[in-house]
Amino acid sequence: MIPQKYQALLAALKHKSITKAANELGYTQPNVSQMISSLEQELNVPLLVRTKKGVLPTIEARQLLPLMQQIVYMEKSLLESACRLRGSEIGCLRVGTLLSVSTQWLPSIVSSYLEKHPNIELQFLVGTNEEIRKWFMEGEIDISIMSDLLPDNCKFFPLLEDPILAIVSKENPLSQQETVSLEDLVRYPFIIPHESSDKKIEHILLYEQLTPQIRFRIQGGVATFAMVNQNLGVTLTHKLAAMGEIQSYPNVAAVPLDRHYARTIGICAQNHKHTSFVEQSFIEETQEFIAKLS
Repeated sequence: MIPQKYQALLAALKHKSITKAANELGYTQPNVSQMISSLEQELNVPLLVRTKKGVLPTIEARQLLPLMQQIVYMEKSLLESACRLRGSEIGCLRVGTLLSVSTQWLPSIVSSYLEKHPNIELQFLVGTNEEIRKWFMEGEIDISIMSDLLPDNCKFFPLLEDPILAIVSKENPLSQQETVSLEDLVRYPFIIPHESSDKKIEHILLYEQLTPQIRFRIQGGVATFAMVNQNLGVTLTHKLAAMGEIQSYPNVAAVPLDRHYARTIGICAQNHKHTSFVEQSFIEETQEFIAKLS
């Protein structure tokens, strides 16, 4: 019964609501309140604070949360292993992923994975690196496919390097060059991703001590490519993101930079001693896909 008490607490903190936690877990609201109260008595520390913004963790709870998440994780792994010993597979894997990965890689990976493991439930959350890191740290996802802002103390399995390219209109003279320098690129009106989307491009320009003439700040690759397609500005983006968008915009060209900048996309898993079968099998499937892609 103890793991269920931990699940109740984690769900309440995720939703900041005991009622929403009850709905997620299939219990009544009094059941969840009773489980959390019982857990507080067993541990002899307060775990929740009720505020106008909902239920929040106490200082003591924040210190105990990683251990509680590990207990829930190990129970899940135990059940999965027991089912495999009986000749069957069950399990649910929650994956956080970047938008470009979800459109370019996941359909093929998931199709192949489910052929081998048809009874495994897969759930996906798509977001920015910052959002994925938050989901990972709060236990909302089991593994993540991401690049920057890696969670603390995670296992990281590198997949590939994703270079940054210059994105310009085909009307722009730079589109005819084999490579483009950042110094030449910033002479044109620049489109910068919104701060909540991707900070790496601004970091590169700052590192190179270049100040672009920023015309637009845009959240979302579709709008950015549409602007470039109308020759309203230039930008930088990762190759994987460009592959997903450029075919829809006939007036857009992607040109390599004369200096190498890239992100390393990989899989983050919880830093437990034993990785669950469901996680390990999905990681291996993804690695096989990348090996064939390369």
